[in-house]
Amino acid sequence: MKALLYLLFLPAFTWAAITPAEIQHGIQKDGNHAFARNTPDGDWREILNNISAGKGEWIALAPELAPVMDRQHAIQLGKALYNALLPNAKETLAVLAILDQHQHAYPFQQGTGTSCLPPLNKAGDAVENQSVYEQTRLALLDVGPQGADCLWTMEALAEEVKSASKIRDAAR
Repeated sequence: MKALLYLLFLPAFTWAAITPAEIQHGIQKDGNHAFARNTPDGDWREILNNISAGKGEWIALAPELAPVMDRQHAIQLGKALYNALLPNAKETLAVLAILDQHQHAYPFQQGTGTSCLPPLNKAGDAVENQSVYEQTRLALLDVGPQGADCLWTMEALAEEVKSASKIRDAAR
C-alpha cells in the first residue's frame, strides 16, 4: 500500500520544483515587474536558495531577473548573490560584472555595489556572521584579481561599521 501511495505522489513532488528554464519562460511571458508579482513565494524562495547555494545555472539567471524585480525582490536577490560568493565566487563574480555593466537598465541597483555588502547585525554595528564574512573574503582572494572590487566593497563596509561603532562607544 505504501508503495502505491509513493508512486501516486512521486510525480507531484518532482513537478513541484521550479527550473531555471521555467523562470526564463516566466520572465519572457510576464515582463517587467509582473514576474515579481506573479511568482509564488515558494518559487521565489527556491530561486533564492539555489542562488545562495552557488548553483551556477541559477546564479546565471540574475541578469534576467534584475530588470524585472520590484524593490523587495531586488534586495533579496542581492543578498542571495552575496551568499553565493562563498560556494561559487568565480561564477557569481562573472554575473556581478554583467550586472555592473547594465545596472542603468535596472529599476533597482544590482551588482557589486549591493551584492558584495555583507549583512549587518540588527544593531547595525557589526557584520552579521563574522565567520561567513571571513570565509567569503578568502573565497574572493582565491579567485584572483576579478574578486578585487567585491572584496574592496565588503571590507569598506566592515571597516566603516567598526569605525562608527567605536565612535558611538566613545561618545557614551
